[in-house]
Amino acid sequence: MSSGPSAAMKGPTSSEPPRASLVLILACLPWLALLAWLASVSWFLTDDAFISFRYARNLLEGHGLVFNPGERVEGYSNFLWTLELAAIWRALGIAPEDAAPWLSAVCTAGTLGALAWWVYRLPSLRNRGLVGWMALGLVCGSATFAVWTSGGGLETRQFTFFIVLAVVCLSLYRDRRAGLLAASLSLAGAALTRPEGPLIAACCFGWFFVQRMADAKGMRVDWRELAYLAAPFVILVAAHFLFRFAYYGEWLPNTYYAKHVRPWYESGFRYLWSAALETGLYLLIPLAWVALRHRWRETRDGTYALVLLLIAVHMAYVMRIGGDHFEYRPLDFYWPLLALPAAGGIVHLAARLAAWLRQFTPPPIHIWLSGARTCALILFIPVIFYCGAIQGELLIEGARIDKRILRLHIELDERNARRLLAAPGMRALAAISNDLRRQSIEQDVASRFAEHREFANEQLRAYQPYENMERGVIPEDALMAGGGLGRFYYLPDLKVIDIFGLTDATVARNPVTMPNRQRAIAHDRLPPAGYLERRGVNFTAHAAAASEAQALRRGQYAVKVGPGLWMPFDSDDHEWVAASFAGHDLRAGRVLSPVIADNHFRDGENYYVGERFIGSFEDDFDGWEVIGDAVVNHGQHTAVEGQQHIFGNFGPGFLTSYHPSRADNATGRALSPEFTASVEQRLVFLIAGGDGEGVGVRLLANGDEAAVWRGRDTESFRFVVHPLADYAGKRLQLELFDDETGGWGHIMLDHVMLIQRGGVE
Repeated sequence: MSSGPSAAMKGPTSSEPPRASLVLILACLPWLALLAWLASVSWFLTDDAFISFRYARNLLEGHGLVFNPGERVEGYSNFLWTLELAAIWRALGIAPEDAAPWLSAVCTAGTLGALAWWVYRLPSLRNRGLVGWMALGLVCGSATFAVWTSGGGLETRQFTFFIVLAVVCLSLYRDRRAGLLAASLSLAGAALTRPEGPLIAACCFGWFFVQRMADAKGMRVDWRELAYLAAPFVILVAAHFLFRFAYYGEWLPNTYYAKHVRPWYESGFRYLWSAALETGLYLLIPLAWVALRHRWRETRDGTYALVLLLIAVHMAYVMRIGGDHFEYRPLDFYWPLLALPAAGGIVHLAARLAAWLRQFTPPPIHIWLSGARTCALILFIPVIFYCGAIQGELLIEGARIDKRILRLHIELDERNARRLLAAPGMRALAAISNDLRRQSIEQDVASRFAEHREFANEQLRAYQPYENMERGVIPEDALMAGGGLGRFYYLPDLKVIDIFGLTDATVARNPVTMPNRQRAIAHDRLPPAGYLERRGVNFTAHAAAASEAQALRRGQYAVKVGPGLWMPFDSDDHEWVAASFAGHDLRAGRVLSPVIADNHFRDGENYYVGERFIGSFEDDFDGWEVIGDAVVNHGQHTAVEGQQHIFGNFGPGFLTSYHPSRADNATGRALSPEFTASVEQRLVFLIAGGDGEGVGVRLLANGDEAAVWRGRDTESFRFVVHPLADYAGKRLQLELFDDETGGWGHIMLDHVMLIQRGGVE
């Protein structure tokens, strides 16, 4: 085997004295405590992780690696992670939602351990203890690194661990076959964990070949070494590809087709530039370059070149795909890889600064300042501050969020970051960062961990009680369409079509015609017109309820699924509901009909029947005055492209301001005929659409606004009941208004009627 420079493969020439080692360990403890605190503050689960959890559940229950039993679609992109969670569940009885964050924490410990070993064993490293201390500080002081310690239940930190381990093996043990084998297996683990793993491996193979050429000084390269490095990786990854094709019928995961629309460089640039400002990449990468030049000149060791190569190629990949839905998740391996060379760069610059100080400053000053270690600490302080200040402030602000927020944008200003902004240049950096994040969030790029945490918490509160439901209550032919797939982990018997295509091959391949400026990353695909109807969507489950009355307030029907546990749901096929739930404790909360007197529903102990339609919209506009060009009758435009699946309406006809050709960009309004109501009557209707200030339905009493309702950023209609006793005898009128453009800039209204208390059969 070719050997290369002997010094490049040997460990430290001398060991640290025991007392010095103890001091170094004690000095590192505050960094570890800082990381532990930041990780505890940002510990979270994300809804997306539950997709893999459901695959693991179905695998253990004998259905295979599927989201819906009987449908082979690879709606995950973390094959190895999913298998690991299934194995832990089977062997230890620990469910994925409990195991995944801690497995990610174990990978964090492994990453830090690999970094420490790299520092300890890397030959010819000056000021080893100081470099290791600074490198650990750069990693542990990174709020972004801390966010992905729990990983949200995702595989992010495992991917990082495998990459760091591979780089360490190639750096320290590339002259040993065992080292090459370990690097190859690590790269295979990365490729089986994340789809960009093969890209990382290709960079490592290319770097190794070039480094070997440099080590051999023009002599012949030993191809057996390349075989040891490449063969295990190729065998394992090829086996996975063959399994995928044999099992799913595709060479690439379905998530690739669902998420990749076209190159999106402008979004990717914003994503990377924002990450650079928040995390100090604009400092870390130049420092690593300084260390690379210095180390190459001294030892001809190109390890730092591998680090910069991986990051440069990966940045090009990230820029092309437009970034990521999560805050800097794909970049997670940057920080531990850059920590050592950046710290080395600081030490090298400090040595040059010390030499300059000894030459140009008087003895009383340079005796105190000219020590290389003192200068290194002086340089390290601003580096770690500017690398961690913005991201740390954003983490703390995000951790304070305790309610559901869509498209969370945290603005750093005088109210929450006055001391931070007082630092030189920080005001300008924060302003640019604020602007970049604001633009990205508008398209769901780089969403903060707090947004994902609160959405997942909301879903857990709503659907986790179904974990205790009786199996077999949901009919086998029940089919639901929706987004936010994580909640269906707790409804394993319910088949679901993902309206964004992650777990549906047809939706994942539906063309996206909207321009990039209107896109929402990873949420661009929508079902083709009429697809969900052809599939037979017939069921929509709602959040679990503790009582029959609570369930009937949430859904059209309620079925008892366990002790003190009810499932509210909607369905347009009343005969199917009656037949499918025969033998179960089923309650009907409301029955809608084109005949006004046949509409009835229950609210607590009271029963109500329909008395007069204000607008059923099954024929036309029922006398409503339309102003502007936004409002149309959906029944006349059933094949509308680009809109999510609509569910819960009664019949094809309803008012919508989602224009058939201009989508959310159109504006307008519609006014009902005037009507009056008695004290006993109530107003009921179905509503869906956006929840922005510029869209909604308002009740006018004698021309003044008396009440207003909006959608909930969903195309699933909800039932609204509003008493009219306070407006008895007044001139009443309903107004559908749409003054917004852009995402969710529309409102939908159906089956508007007056009801009164009565009886049902």
